[in-house]
Amino acid sequence: MGFDYTNSRILNSQPGPMGFVIGNGEYAAIPMMGSTTKLMVIHNGLQLKVCRNRQSAMSFIDKHRKRKS
Repeated sequence: MGFDYTNSRILNSQPGPMGFVIGNGEYAAIPMMGSTTKLMVIHNGLQLKVCRNRQSAMSFIDKHRKRKS
């Protein structure tokens, strides 16, 4: 049984950012509902921060990973 991938963003004239996962699912950046740019950073099931864009989410995750080590 396979997955059928669809482009659900095609019907939205202003789609939000795509979410992403870093590491082995350790960190995730999930798009916020109703926002065109904001991402919520999640680590081990806890909401850490709401970032304004993809770049700020990536830099926050990098800083948090270094601080944690």
